[in-house]
Amino acid sequence: MVNYTMVNDVKKAKEPKKDAKKSKSIISKSAVVKIAKKNGAERIGKDAAVKLVEQAEKFIGELTKKAIAAAAHANRKSIRGEDIDFVTK
Repeated sequence: MVNYTMVNDVKKAKEPKKDAKKSKSIISKSAVVKIAKKNGAERIGKDAAVKLVEQAEKFIGELTKKAIAAAAHANRKSIRGEDIDFVTK
């Protein structure tokens, strides 16, 4: 005889949590919200926070690629602050 309550408990244990994060971003939403508020925003919607994260990560990625090229031009593998300064001028 099979204990059906035990079978149901096993199924429930294997279901993924509904609260699990689906976002694969590196930068947290709270970090960009803090930056936005520091720069004058009073309130930021959830969708705006997500877009800010996406754009910040895109910007940092592009900046990094340019800094890598600047470091390579100087025969270095490591990015330095001067590379960031150079590519943002």
